Amino acid sequence: MSKGILLLGTNLGDKYRNLQLAMDHLRELCKVLNESHCYESPAWGYDSESTYINQAVEVHFEDSPEEFMSALLETEQRLGRTRQAEGYTDRIIDIDILAIEGFQSDSIHLQVPHPRLNQRLFALLPMQELWPFWTHERFNKSISELITDCNKKDMPNKV
Repeated sequence: MSKGILLLGTNLGDKYRNLQLAMDHLRELCKVLNESHCYESPAWGYDSESTYINQAVEVHFEDSPEEFMSALLETEQRLGRTRQAEGYTDRIIDIDILAIEGFQSDSIHLQVPHPRLNQRLFALLPMQELWPFWTHERFNKSISELITDCNKKDMPNKV
């Protein structure tokens, strides 16, 4: 079994319902151990009129990380997510693997820790609630140091 941190995000429709539906599906795929508070923030990497609600979730899963990622992508699709060929867009649900204990990957199909985690306060702050002593091995920095290094202009609000 592997332990990891996922990030759920949504900026379309009934955002809290979207998160709850995603959690219901996650409970079918894995054991949910803990949930962070929700955080609201503007879109990252593109312009949108809709703010995002994000939440980190600590999980145990039995499949390989690659199989688990495939199951998460299927879950997004079942919940109404449509992926564009390129770039960021508004979405009904997004489920990212932020980190997996004792595992790293840079494959084309799975990058763990998440490749832009160190730039995203909307992911780091909820993750810190669940794994406050986590260290990003590639940067050799604690989660607190990563948060300190981030641009604070789009500071998420705990909701």
